[in-house]
Amino acid sequence: MIFFCTIQDKRTLGMIGLANLQQGLYHLQVNKEAKVLSTTKPSINESATNTISNSNLWHYRLGHLSGNRLNMLCEQFPFIPKHINENCDICHFAKQRKLPYCLSDSRTSKKFDQVHIDIWGPFSKAFIHGEKYFLTILDDFSRYAWIVLLKSKSEVKIYVQNFISLIENQFDSKIKCIRMDNGQKNFLKDFFASKEIIHHTSCVYTPQQNGRVERKHQHIRNVACALMFQSQLPNKTCSLSY
Repeated sequence: MIFFCTIQDKRTLGMIGLANLQQGLYHLQVNKEAKVLSTTKPSINESATNTISNSNLWHYRLGHLSGNRLNMLCEQFPFIPKHINENCDICHFAKQRKLPYCLSDSRTSKKFDQVHIDIWGPFSKAFIHGEKYFLTILDDFSRYAWIVLLKSKSEVKIYVQNFISLIENQFDSKIKCIRMDNGQKNFLKDFFASKEIIHHTSCVYTPQQNGRVERKHQHIRNVACALMFQSQLPNKTCSLSY
């Protein structure tokens, strides 16, 4: 039994195309004139499909599906051949992911030996007093966090200096190391040198090296979104995206 599909014009209902079912796909029949035109200027796709093996044909058709999934489809649909594991360069480019970053269980032995600092923003909608950023300061030992709302990034230097003075006067302690992202590489360089504070910066495109404060940012945003959604505020107000 031969199955076929006809293509009709909506206005005239005349047949403008015919396709036969072959191996689970409908192949469109092309007239002689179209074949002559196609042979005069072969396309890139045609030249590429001529070299595709039958085992990898469905791998390409289904958007480079994995071999395990293709073998599962082979059991359900006999016209799909069993996939043969071959190196596919397209899969390497299209499906590459960042390698997992090793988790760190290190922890300082004393409060304020290391402090993580990061800024988040701007918000899509400013706060009631015009703040669009918030500064997070996290102690590595106690995991205690200070949150400061900011109207602009230029206020970060003032609040960091005030925080260091607060620790020295109120807690009778000194901060030994401050870790920030790479965007603040020369941040308060002379001030840190006068206080004998080591300034660490994470590598470029490696926020995991300052992951403790990044995780705190995620927690703050999740709590804020949950409270605003619970209050049934408009969607624009609940947006905490960049």
